[in-house]
Order: sequence, then structure tokens, then C-alpha cells
Amino acid sequence: MSQFKFDFTFDEPIVTIEEDDSTRIHGGLFIALYDEESLKLYLDKGLYGFLMKPVMAPKPTAQSRYYAILADYACSREGTDVFFFLKRKIVYGGKIYGNKEVGSFYLNGQTSPLGRKADADLFWDESLRKRYFATDKPGVFKVAKDGGDKAQPFMFQFYQNENTGKYIISDDLYFELGKYPYPLPSNSMQGMGFCTLTPGEVKTLNELISQSDKKIEFEGLGEIDKKGEETVFNDGLISLDEDLVNEAQLEFTILASLEPFADFLTDDYVLCRQVPISPFKPSKMDRADICLYSMNSPIKNGTVPNVVIELKKERATKPAYEQVTRYLKWLEAITDKEDFEKVSVYIIAPQIGRIRKSAVDLKYQNKIRMYSIENEDFVELIG
Repeated sequence: MSQFKFDFTFDEPIVTIEEDDSTRIHGGLFIALYDEESLKLYLDKGLYGFLMKPVMAPKPTAQSRYYAILADYACSREGTDVFFFLKRKIVYGGKIYGNKEVGSFYLNGQTSPLGRKADADLFWDESLRKRYFATDKPGVFKVAKDGGDKAQPFMFQFYQNENTGKYIISDDLYFELGKYPYPLPSNSMQGMGFCTLTPGEVKTLNELISQSDKKIEFEGLGEIDKKGEETVFNDGLISLDEDLVNEAQLEFTILASLEPFADFLTDDYVLCRQVPISPFKPSKMDRADICLYSMNSPIKNGTVPNVVIELKKERATKPAYEQVTRYLKWLEAITDKEDFEKVSVYIIAPQIGRIRKSAVDLKYQNKIRMYSIENEDFVELIG
């Protein structure tokens, strides 16, 4: 796919979201903010960009959160619901527009390797805000005068509707989610700037928001405007053949487009990442790298994944197999027989090591498949 750009008129999005989708499940994004002024700006302009350190080198370091942040962005598709979390309030933003089949986000300027590769214009520049301190680099600013450089190389854009600005108190959500005897992404968001939401969480939030009479006024309160030409992400900018900086890069690449795996991931899915697949624990809950929720055959209202994918940066070996066995043990415990039959697990890595049947628990052998990216094929247990 070649690079493409869209010319937007800023009053209306070029993409039309289908309004009659009451029976269709959606994913969601849960975004933490720290001040109401920023919230009103993003609601007014219909966009959001995570503040992160600009990456001016050709590649980020292995320790950088660059690809982990991109992996969150890559989970979005047109129609994904955006929710903001601010001081115990959960505020509805709107529905993301852009791409239907690949990650739906926009490249904003030259402060990331991806933005430079796409020759993306800077269409949103928060250095113009009075609360921030501009630098001599376009799109780069400081939150505090003596703080580190920040940028917003990636942006979500969303289509506002009648619920935009309406909010609930966060306890209202967690009272409802307390009915599920297992943790969900919004239960374990602590320490994260934003996280993906399962279809079940999104459905619950939308029902609560639609019933709420509380609303934040935001119209006309954004102090800056968009400008320039916007560049939407496309999967021609990335490849599974690239040398991996870290595991999060593989996570981003797969989430950005499932097309390379269309032979076995054949359903329509909502995508989530870093999902707890574990009993409630004080800390260190097991998290699956990627979870896919079927739009056609959801499990437990879309709170349990149909597909779990565990990734390894290099070679997947026995510990990876043992890890996904733990996932399946827990998923079997929280589902009935019919739903558990819908669950499948994949280990995906550049290489799959020789894993002997005698060395692992074979109880879930028929549910676990191991895929080698280098061979573009599945690998079986040996012995």
C-alpha cells in the first residue's frame, strides 16, 4: 500500500461513521488526563495525542516506550469509542475515524521515525498553548520550563456526537464491572497513560454515559486549532521483515494490520493489548500481549477474548508454551464448555524453538498453535 494523505475540512470529518450500529460491538480507548483545560481542548477539537519524548534518532532504543505507545494506537479502528478519565470522572469523547482495516491514527510532524518516513506535516502543535514552553524545534515543547522535551507525533481524531462531554463518576463503572469475577483492562490501568478497553467494558460505559445527565461544556473552549495537511497511518510504512528493537515493535506491527495472518485469523475482531488473563492479584497479574474479541461470536458480553496471542522478540521456547498454558487454565476456569471451545491461543515469534511434548503440559495442545514469522508457517511440538 502506498502512502496516502487526506485533505480535511475541519468542520466535518471526511469519513462518515455508520450511526445504526447498536448491535455491533466496538473497542474503546481509556485515556487518563490531568487537567480540565486539556480535556476541553480535546473535546472541542475532536482529537487527542499522547505527550511523549520525541524520537529524533533513526530508531528508538530498546528501552524506549515508543513502540509500546504505538501499539496502543494500533488497536484503534474506525468506530472505536474514546473515553477520558479525569479526577474520578469518565468523560465520553466520540468515535474514532480514519482507517477501517488498519490502525486508525494520524502522523503529526517529524518528531518520530514513522512521521519522517511518511514526510508527515505538523498539523497539531500544542507548543502554542499558554501552559507549555515552546522550543526551537517544530512540534516540540516543554511542560515545565526546565523539563524534558515533549511532542505529540501520533494523534487520534474522533467524531463528536450527542454524548460528547457527558460523564459519569468512575465508581459507577467499577460497580458494574464488579459483577465479573476476573480483572479487565480498566481495572489495571494504574501507571498507564491510556489503555484499550474490551467490547464488554465499552458497552457498559456507553449505557451508563447515555443515561447520565452530567455534562462538561467544551464548545469553543479549545485555545488552538489544527492546520496543514493530515497524514493518516497506513500499513505500507511498516513490515514484519524489519529488525526488531524490542517485543513491543512486533506487537505494534501485528496490531496495526492483521492482514499477514488472514489465513487463520479469519473473523472480524476488536483488538486489545496487555490484557490481564489472571485471577485478581495484589501485583504482577499475567497479561497477554494481544487479545482479539470476535464481533460475531463474543464470549461473556465481549469481556473474554476469543483469541490470545503471545509474542516473543526472538525465539519462542518452552517458557512461552508454559505461559499460554496458564492463560488457558484461567480462561477455562471462567468460562463454560461452550464458550471455552471458542478460545484459541497463538504463539507468534520470528522463530519457534524445538519444544518437546514430554517437557510440557499437553492438556491444551489442540488449542495452542505456534507460528514462525521467518518460515511463514506453523511449527509443531516434537517427540
